[in-house]
Amino acid sequence: WDLTKYDATAASSASGSSPASSASTGAAAKTTYYRVRKSWDKPDTQIGAFTLLKNAKACVSQNLGYKVFDEAGQQVYPKVTTESQKSESALFKVKVSIDDLNIRSGPGTDHSKTGKHTGKGVFTIVDTASGQGSKSGWGLLKSYANKRNGWIALDYCQRV
Repeated sequence: WDLTKYDATAASSASGSSPASSASTGAAAKTTYYRVRKSWDKPDTQIGAFTLLKNAKACVSQNLGYKVFDEAGQQVYPKVTTESQKSESALFKVKVSIDDLNIRSGPGTDHSKTGKHTGKGVFTIVDTASGQGSKSGWGLLKSYANKRNGWIALDYCQRV
């Protein structure tokens, strides 16, 4: 299993980003890997290991349900928030006044449509994110919070 296969080109290119490594002390620097898995305790779900965090994030964005972990097993992407942080910062209601507001699989028009629409009504938003196609950002609908695959453009909503 070649765990670095996804990172080979990025590591050799001069993109301005350097691989994660320990501080230079004159000794050989230790390379740090960011692992993409469904959960830390399930190594059989790993689909890649990357020296650049941005490459690990790109892999996650194309593989629903996967997360990025550092070598200590701490989830670094998507950012982990506690329930109290979620309720304080992102839990709010919006009113949708159009019949056909698309629900997307991720925050942005670069994510696929789910084939579903909100319809008119009041909906609870549990998280927000910036993304392509919406100046006001994207809101994650409460009923899609577990799988994080139900996002709406907040441009078409009124906060209530």
